[in-house]
Amino acid sequence: MEQPKGFTREGNVYKMKPQYGFSIIVITLTLGFAYFGFHVKSAAVMWLFLAAAVMFILSAFTKSLVIDMDRKVINVKMALLRPAYTIPIEDIQHFELYSIRRNFITTNTTLNVYFLKDGKEKSASLAQGITKRAMQNVLNDIEEIIGAHESSK
Repeated sequence: MEQPKGFTREGNVYKMKPQYGFSIIVITLTLGFAYFGFHVKSAAVMWLFLAAAVMFILSAFTKSLVIDMDRKVINVKMALLRPAYTIPIEDIQHFELYSIRRNFITTNTTLNVYFLKDGKEKSASLAQGITKRAMQNVLNDIEEIIGAHESSK
């Protein structure tokens, strides 16, 4: 199997390369609103959006997606305040690309995974971006990694 484009490989552990595009846009918008609060002399607005920007920056650096084919699990940490998920690969039901569009413009695309936990179907976000193509590439890499190891059994 060739190296997936969006992941780095260390043995049978695949780590998704950092994707900061979506985070940069959100952080820039938040800092823009903080500047607006400063410009109109509204300290509450300025401090609120500066605090949100700091949270988004910390969140951008804590995101991770790790596929461990030795343990046959996917470890996901999507945000600063959300707990990390460990999803056994055999429990995965399907993946979903979910896009939010406003006035014919895609503003957010999320790659979700649906899996069984205690007999109930649960979902978790794996990656987030602006374009469907970027999330489709991540999904293709995940399926290629899982498929290559399943076929080598």
